[in-house]
Amino acid sequence: MLARQATGVLLGAAVVAVALALLTDLVPPRPAGGVLLGCLALGLWRRQRGDRDRARGFARLLQSPSFARSLAQAGSDAALVLDGTLRISWAAPGLSAATPVDVPLTGSRLADVVHPDDAAGVLAWLAGPSDVPGPTGVHTFRLPVPGVGWRVLEAAATDLRADAEVRALVLHCRDVGARLDRERELSSLAFTDPLTGLPNRAAQQRALAQLLDRPAGADPAGEVALLVIEVLGLREAGEQAGRDVVDVAVAEVARRLRATVRTEDQVARLSAEAFGVLAHGTGDEPDRLAARCLAVIEAPIGTDAGLVDLTAVVGVVALPPGLTGRQASDRADLAVLDARAAGPGSVRRYRPELTAARDRRDQLRRDLVGARERGELTLVWQPIVSLTDHQVAGVEALLRWRHPVHGEVQPEEFLPVAERAGLVVELQRWLLAEATAGVQQLPQHGPAPLRLGVNVSAAHLAAGTLVADVTTALAASGLSPERLVVEVPEAALDGPHVIDDVTALRLMGVHLALDDFGSGRSALPRLGRLPVDVIKLDRALLAAVDRDAYTRVVCESVVGLGASLGIDVVAEGVETTSQLAVLEGVGCGFAQGFLLSRPVPLGALTELLDAGAGRLWPGLVGRAV
Repeated sequence: MLARQATGVLLGAAVVAVALALLTDLVPPRPAGGVLLGCLALGLWRRQRGDRDRARGFARLLQSPSFARSLAQAGSDAALVLDGTLRISWAAPGLSAATPVDVPLTGSRLADVVHPDDAAGVLAWLAGPSDVPGPTGVHTFRLPVPGVGWRVLEAAATDLRADAEVRALVLHCRDVGARLDRERELSSLAFTDPLTGLPNRAAQQRALAQLLDRPAGADPAGEVALLVIEVLGLREAGEQAGRDVVDVAVAEVARRLRATVRTEDQVARLSAEAFGVLAHGTGDEPDRLAARCLAVIEAPIGTDAGLVDLTAVVGVVALPPGLTGRQASDRADLAVLDARAAGPGSVRRYRPELTAARDRRDQLRRDLVGARERGELTLVWQPIVSLTDHQVAGVEALLRWRHPVHGEVQPEEFLPVAERAGLVVELQRWLLAEATAGVQQLPQHGPAPLRLGVNVSAAHLAAGTLVADVTTALAASGLSPERLVVEVPEAALDGPHVIDDVTALRLMGVHLALDDFGSGRSALPRLGRLPVDVIKLDRALLAAVDRDAYTRVVCESVVGLGASLGIDVVAEGVETTSQLAVLEGVGCGFAQGFLLSRPVPLGALTELLDAGAGRLWPGLVGRAV
């Protein structure tokens, strides 16, 4: 202490002497400079000596067993030290306290104290790969906790057996039980439908993948099939009674399905209106199960708002080994679509023909793009004949597609495909332009020029471009608006903006025809409120007009109402002379169909009109067959 103080005094005096000399431009005395340098050297030496002493002390502390134990005990992770025979030579206090008294941890082989199911894995991990000494990677095992169960540890190893001072294998362990519990909880949430408590789509896809990966004959319960059940009526129930009633109904449907299937069968909720069942059984057992599922769904469901009546359709798909999950889901969707087309309460099994039909639709959808530019689309024309004087009063322009592979594709097939692909408006816009230009080339044999009928879909009306498209086509072709008849289905007239559009067309002079009347929900009382000039009776209604008294009365009523309202009535799809006779008898004004003429190209229609001087009737020379 005195030496340190003396050094400080000398250093201060030397610094003062040197500073005064510099301020007074004098040369500092040599003794002061020497003292200053000596003091600086002495301070440096003392600092280095102190650092060296502290380092030696810390090294001695590290070599202290008590320090090492304290350090290990203070760590947040558990640790195990294994000797050369893989016995536990030291364990962290937390691990030792968690082990039953009759199974001492220290001195035991690790494989003898872990969970029996983990023993083989621990031995294999401790052995390590043949080309790498000691365990590698991270391994999970369980140690017993008295009165609680098992503690899940995740361990990484440090191999110090080659170190002469250690000669041990150190396992750095971490308790991952809480993490695994959270993961299981999240997994449960991710794979469970919250409303019904059933597995959701992801859970069934996982179970489906596991089933499909099984080898042939590995399932003791026999074959497995996937049932996809689409519940019908939930939307109507929601509109009438509210969302809460729908939730009650869905939960009850889930309960009934779960009670209907076998214990080993999995019921899952795939979407808001669909359930899936992985059903075990052979032969037609899945079909019988599907019928039972339909029965329990169709039983009335009691709710606070009253009874809810539901029905469903079911698609059934066998699941042979080797099928992929994607293929199984695809086949199930096709089977459900087939059942939906068959009507509520239907069960349909997957058939290869469904895939072939779907593939054909997909190819048509792809090839329809650019079909017009490739010259594959054409128009054909079908005459509309007056039943009073047998004179051709108009023609209907129909779209045809000659596919380079499939040949002639009917509009009933490709127009729905075009509508789903968003191409129908473009096709009908082209049809309007071509038809209005083509009808100008037809000869006039009667007192008035022929009218032109053109079909317009609901999609075209909904697009809001119909008025502009008609205006453009009429302007380009020079056709008088009074000669154009736009034919629309009745369902397409719902909606205020649609009524505005068709009203605008009528103000232009264009006529409006109600197409396919009698094919669905057509109602006679609506006719007086619809802005139409022509009613076209659907061919489905005419099919039995000559055999069924009720159908004849309906046709007679429509004709009479049309006459009272000043609306022309055209019968479509006339194919027999008896049908034609009945239509004449009830006073129908016009008819078209194969009996009179099939749809023909423009040149053939010109020849047909010239041959009969504008008249067309069965038995007349020149009638197209």
